[in-house]
Amino acid sequence: MNLFFRQTLAIFRKDLAMEVREGHHLVSIVLFGVLLLLLFSFALSVDPELMRRMAPGLLWLAVFFTSILSLSHAFRKETEDGQWDGLLLLGTDPRALYLGKLMTNLALVLLFQAVLLPMMAIFFDQSLPLSLGVSLFLGSLGIATVGTLYAGLTASFREGQLLLPLLLFPMLVPVLLCSVNVTALALAHDLFGQQRAWLKLLILFDTIFLLGSLLFAETLFDRS
Repeated sequence: MNLFFRQTLAIFRKDLAMEVREGHHLVSIVLFGVLLLLLFSFALSVDPELMRRMAPGLLWLAVFFTSILSLSHAFRKETEDGQWDGLLLLGTDPRALYLGKLMTNLALVLLFQAVLLPMMAIFFDQSLPLSLGVSLFLGSLGIATVGTLYAGLTASFREGQLLLPLLLFPMLVPVLLCSVNVTALALAHDLFGQQRAWLKLLILFDTIFLLGSLLFAETLFDRS
């Protein structure tokens, strides 16, 4: 078990260091997300009240699209340089490979959230309660969990970057729906306590996706 966790942390550190070295890639993705929110705000600027009501959904759409760009990049080194086969030949557990990638993708999605959230507050005139933190983390975990699995599955295909959003979006509809509702209720201060039910659903979806991904990771990622 200690070996499993060491392998997971090694993959996580390797990928995180690579993302830091290629900082221009992260900067371009973040700028893309900010521009999306800016375009959304311009499109709805004629009705400020509508802007505030639509803010949670538009925030999560921006997070989803920016995450797609980073997820499609997650397995690029492994497929281009043959690192995937090398990792497996070294005895790396496919589940450790999946979890290491998941941790990296989760960290990146949370980074995007940290940048896009204040931008949403500025563009859509929203206050940011502390209760938003739980919904943002759980929604980001859902995106990273399913996104990492599908990114690994499509990495070896020539048109993998086009296939990824087509396969991923239908799977993420429940997570996005719950995340939007939890975020909207948090921004509205949830006077009637409806947020708890959506949070339970979000936790349920995250748990199912995580356990299912771990269950199939060994079969899907082991290409030996």
